[in-house]
Amino acid sequence: MNLELEQKLWNAGKEEKAYSKETWYEIIDSLLDDFHQFVFHDFYRDSQIQLNIENPNCPSFGRWIWTDEKGEFPLSVTWSALIGGDIIGTEESGDIFHVSIVLFLFDTTGNNRLRLKTGESFLSFAFEKQSNHNGHWRSLGWCKDEWGEWENLG
Repeated sequence: MNLELEQKLWNAGKEEKAYSKETWYEIIDSLLDDFHQFVFHDFYRDSQIQLNIENPNCPSFGRWIWTDEKGEFPLSVTWSALIGGDIIGTEESGDIFHVSIVLFLFDTTGNNRLRLKTGESFLSFAFEKQSNHNGHWRSLGWCKDEWGEWENLG
């Protein structure tokens, strides 16, 4: 990720003045470029970005991404995901800007959403700041939808 944009990402919510819409679009695109390199898989990006920047102390964003593969084979899958970012509070370091992706897998032969028998229904990824102050994507694995917010998807 571009170091200047990454620094802005880590400082989001700490500045007195909100970043412009254009700056946020650059940050989001840079994060998605990095995610593309992380997963080595092409995907589409929704042209519409949900952006809340009115309060400079609590910015947030969301944007859908997806694959559009057609498959007639039992192991063909496609996915849809939402990248989101917002301020979260932590005991160790106070408020920080957090970026994550929730990714949903679908069977391309029937468009059924894939879930584990143990209840996990999506894959989770996080863009995390390392000790060298650079961020990178990390897979958090399969997760349960604890609040039921994704139940109607697929």
